[in-house]
Amino acid sequence: MHYVESLGNIRIINSFLKILNKDYTRDFWSSSVVEEIRRMAVTGKPIRIFRRGVRVYRILDRLSFGKDEVVLRGDEVYSSDLTSYISDIELAAPIYIGDMSFGSLSGVPNVVVAEAADELNLVAGTGEGGLHPEVAKHRRIFVQWASARFGVDIDVLMRGLGIVIKIGQGAKPGIGGHLPGSKVTGIISMVRRIPIGVDALSPAPHHDIYSIEDLKQRIDALKEATGKPVLVKIAATNYAPYIAVGIARMGADGVIIDGHGAGTGAAPHVVKDNVGIPIELAVASVDKMLRREGLRDGFTIIASGRVSSADDAAKIMALGADIVALGTSVLNSMGCIMARTCHTGNCPAGITSRLADGSVVVDHDLAKRAVINYLKAFQTELGLILDNLGLRSVRELVGRRELLKGYCISGELTKILDIEGDCTSELPLKNSGSVWTPDYSIYASQLAKKGDVVISSMGSTGPPEVEPPKRLIDWLRLDGAQVTKPSIDPYREDIDMSVYLARGRLQMSAPLIIRPPTNWGPEQIEKAKFVAHLMGLLIDLYGFDNPSSRHSSRVMWSRWVSGIGALVVDLRDLNGMKTIYEYDSPIYIRLPPLSNPIKPIEPYLSQISGIIIDDALGGETDPEVSVVNADLELRRRGIRYDVDVVVHMVSLRSSGDAVKLAALGADAVEVSSILSKAITTDEFEDKLINVINGLRREMAQLLGAAGVYTYYSTIVGNRELLRTLDPRVKELLKVKVAGEW
Repeated sequence: MHYVESLGNIRIINSFLKILNKDYTRDFWSSSVVEEIRRMAVTGKPIRIFRRGVRVYRILDRLSFGKDEVVLRGDEVYSSDLTSYISDIELAAPIYIGDMSFGSLSGVPNVVVAEAADELNLVAGTGEGGLHPEVAKHRRIFVQWASARFGVDIDVLMRGLGIVIKIGQGAKPGIGGHLPGSKVTGIISMVRRIPIGVDALSPAPHHDIYSIEDLKQRIDALKEATGKPVLVKIAATNYAPYIAVGIARMGADGVIIDGHGAGTGAAPHVVKDNVGIPIELAVASVDKMLRREGLRDGFTIIASGRVSSADDAAKIMALGADIVALGTSVLNSMGCIMARTCHTGNCPAGITSRLADGSVVVDHDLAKRAVINYLKAFQTELGLILDNLGLRSVRELVGRRELLKGYCISGELTKILDIEGDCTSELPLKNSGSVWTPDYSIYASQLAKKGDVVISSMGSTGPPEVEPPKRLIDWLRLDGAQVTKPSIDPYREDIDMSVYLARGRLQMSAPLIIRPPTNWGPEQIEKAKFVAHLMGLLIDLYGFDNPSSRHSSRVMWSRWVSGIGALVVDLRDLNGMKTIYEYDSPIYIRLPPLSNPIKPIEPYLSQISGIIIDDALGGETDPEVSVVNADLELRRRGIRYDVDVVVHMVSLRSSGDAVKLAALGADAVEVSSILSKAITTDEFEDKLINVINGLRREMAQLLGAAGVYTYYSTIVGNRELLRTLDPRVKELLKVKVAGEW
């Protein structure tokens, strides 16, 4: 590898590192999963088939072919035919090695993937960011045409077998690619044709694809210029079936659907955890829609995102995919230990390292041998599954939903998947335990340190598939915009986050209200009031006796202060307030989460400015339910825009929670526990400003991903931007199930 030799002082990793101890956290790619992949990479043989699902909240793990797990001896051979096709390109097995860019990976893995595709007669994607010169020598690659077009010209497009127009990515739907500037070293700068040391931020949308007609022009132009098949890559989102139909009608040869939780070299943490839907629901919906429209024949569906075994692959294919993409598992096979430091360039295994003098780089021969062994073992495992199902060919498996049965699956999920479901023992909607997992504790500290969007790497570890759900909100997914509803780029375009409460009397720069933790002292309260004043926000001093009038126009008081700030009255104190209309401040009523929060305040609706649903007061229901019911009842009465709904959710831990609460019906949210988690007495003022700035910027990122320009007029109460992964939550929160048309 000439580029490796040119780096000078490098260290080659020529053996597998010890797998990290995962006792302190949870990961989809747990140590047991990585260990099994490694065994396959060493022996070239599978270990078992029809393995039992261990991730009880993942829908795919609750699907089964009805077969008992079989532990293999290691000498089994299969007879079924694994031959698959993309257009007229023949593959020895239905495996597409996922799009991973040079720069995100350290070069050797990119070359190894291309070599493995050639030797095994598979196909590999090159990812965004230009073409590594060694990879360009290989034939069985698909070159990516992404929004920034880094390093792409006609010479690059003529390499390989086909082209992928990347519209979306499962780890960050509605967000463009991101290579941190620390990883843009000389060789990456040359290949991508961008300056050294500058973040490579792809635009969120293609600025020449704002409609399905625009997409057709790109497809036709690329086919005309190269004579090659063209695939379109999208993220798994609410409207994936309609987008896929448009892609098929516009003449593409297939679609790559990248599901929620897919791996990435760098992405906003809250986007990874909150946007997009699981691959199994998207594939089932897309396949059914294409068949309904008569567009399925000759159109290839490639499914990507958290395919960790051939069992996963077989189930996804039975739901409708022709081919599966393997990404993270291939990296695991060549030595990845899930350190999740890809975005920093400090990869201990040398797979996602920053390419500069002193780099750590994985050994080429080790990686190549391991990847080829793993892919051979994967093929054998898939072939043995087909044999045990009595199928002669992998093509006979595609769309065979009748072979699957669901466990702990009911209602709309069975309709979306088109399978039989068994609901004898439902999963709990909420589990006990703190929401402050190690990942979110790190997230909070990063917000306080940087005051910007928190970036992380690899796949999501969030609920419900990995972290057990602890709140109803954990079952919700936000939408990501694509093609006909283009995403908006918050790095380059302004997104209006302002909020107007109390019929415009209280103007806020963002829908965030500071709720000081109870352990803050008078000095910290004064600083927090100043920050609220400085940033154009409100501060709710519930529980604090603070008579200071400094910066008081931004204070929500628990007592009346004539004409300034807002007065907040507890529900239990209302009986003694017969002259509530005489106060000249905006008035809010604080009440616990109630199933019908409007009923007890009916006599005051014409006098008050709004309600604060306060989770800290206990209550008879969940705060999410109370917010939805308040929003719907106020709309029914025709006074929704006269009465604000503010929510204080004690367990709110991220901007993702805040945006979900807004879509459920909240005008603004109070933040408290994240402040106590992120902020220490050292540099208190700066850290408070950083946390608020970071939350605001991340909320703008999430709105941009959903194609929303303005918070207040578009997102509040817009439950169509949400999907739930459990039908029971549909009834509680009035949100459609993921994959539901």
